[in-house]
Amino acid sequence: MNRFKFSGIIKLIMPILLIPLFIQCMHDEFDFDKLDDEMEIVFGILSPVAYGSLNMGDLISEFDSSSYISTDPDGLLLLTYQDSLISYVAGDLLEIPGQNFFEYFIESDFGFPVAPPVDTFEINRTVMFPFTFDNGEKLDSMILDAGSLIFDIASTFQHQAEVDIEIPNLKLNGSVFSQTFTISDESGSYAASIPFALDGYSIQLQDSVGTDTMFFPVEFHVEVYTNGVNTISLTDQIDIVANLTSLDFDAIFGYIGDYELLGENGEFDLGFFDTPLDGYIEFENPEINLNIINSYGVPAEININQFTGFDESGDSIQMIFNPTSASTFRYAFPSIDEYGETKDTTISINGDNSTVSEFLAFFPSNIKYNITAVSNPDGEGVNYNFVNDDSKIDVNLELILPLEFKADNFALTDTVEDILDEGWQEDADIIDKINIMLEVTNGMPLDVDFQITFMDASYNPVDTLFAEGTQPIIAAAIVDPVSHEVISSNKKTSLIQYSNLDIERIKDARHAIIRAGLKTPSVEGELATVKFFDYYTVDFNLSVGVNIKANTNDL
Repeated sequence: MNRFKFSGIIKLIMPILLIPLFIQCMHDEFDFDKLDDEMEIVFGILSPVAYGSLNMGDLISEFDSSSYISTDPDGLLLLTYQDSLISYVAGDLLEIPGQNFFEYFIESDFGFPVAPPVDTFEINRTVMFPFTFDNGEKLDSMILDAGSLIFDIASTFQHQAEVDIEIPNLKLNGSVFSQTFTISDESGSYAASIPFALDGYSIQLQDSVGTDTMFFPVEFHVEVYTNGVNTISLTDQIDIVANLTSLDFDAIFGYIGDYELLGENGEFDLGFFDTPLDGYIEFENPEINLNIINSYGVPAEININQFTGFDESGDSIQMIFNPTSASTFRYAFPSIDEYGETKDTTISINGDNSTVSEFLAFFPSNIKYNITAVSNPDGEGVNYNFVNDDSKIDVNLELILPLEFKADNFALTDTVEDILDEGWQEDADIIDKINIMLEVTNGMPLDVDFQITFMDASYNPVDTLFAEGTQPIIAAAIVDPVSHEVISSNKKTSLIQYSNLDIERIKDARHAIIRAGLKTPSVEGELATVKFFDYYTVDFNLSVGVNIKANTNDL
């Protein structure tokens, strides 16, 4: 026999030889131990061509390119997914609104006599200006990273004047803000705008008994110099307008109010559910965790308003919380003594508080969510608040799906391209029969039925490996009904024969769809829950014999 030619045939039919790796016993009585490992492949005689052992670690190394697979300390396999849902820095959420203070000094305030006996008239005044916010805040202090204070001063007195302004609660490095403005224009139409940068300044606000308003004290000392000249009009006045603008805080302290810290609509894809799946599978003990990293010194309450999964067909399922109040959570925050620190919280959505098992059994490939969080849910006076401009809230999603489940008619499918090259039929013509023997020691807790649909170059079906309803089954290992773990393997032997007519039917095949149906074993008539550990194995021995047509001239 032309061994080179025959070797080429074997190479061409290897895709077919790989099929029985999934096949259960057809002839259990075959004694596989009688095979001789030293035998060569010759006419009609079965000879070992492959043997080996695959454990779950081997399978993980092939599947884990997306980093979805991990294990717990006991080796239980976990299907995990992580994604960032929300990330907010305080500077993007909280703003100090601009403030506008107006004060005027009219002629009657000075008490000018008809004939002034003196040259200088002055007024001292302290004004408590309200410092207003938009969300019920009652801040007692803040440190500014940036900001501007602009004074607009106008005078209709036809005299020189001087305005001293001191703001005792506006300080830079402990020094109080104070400025003197000289009105040297005696025309009665003086107007000026004088800006000051407030970068690095601190502001302290004062509470007032009986109100919810915080106040900003400003001290004025105003002098008008008449030089004995009586040119005073009853309508004369000095107007002072102060504008605090572009306030960017470095840190704020006090009660920040009922602020919406989070308000996020979003969606994300679950990569390992993006392939259509058939059948039924129910996972035990799945979890969806919200891992919250928070450096806001503010108590808050987070609410999951929507958590909806969509499958590849566009159908949807809603996560239901039971009771409904379970959709509302609190998360940790640093106290004032822990200023600058970060607190971590994990919120677990599990079978005790939600329909997460049913939700994931739907195999959602896309999830849409709405999550909100409000500050100080218990109101004012319970907790002292602080926030700096680097304070941050990160909400990360972690899905943990332990491979502990029950399944029935659950199917995995895959399309394999170019399993047979063009021209392979020339070598196939000399084959009369192919005999394949496979011994499998199954340490996996699943029954597996297997089918291959062959397709032509245009992906039209041309044949199936097995007739409908005759697919062989790999029997599952024996499972402990209490621990759900494999307690003993199951050994099966299969004999498969391909005649020349079988090969003829797939001459036009180029591609294939592989479908593996999975089913967990039954215990007392009920589907058993099983666990998958990384040390589970499948051992196999494969032998093949090829009968060549006796009248082939190429031998």
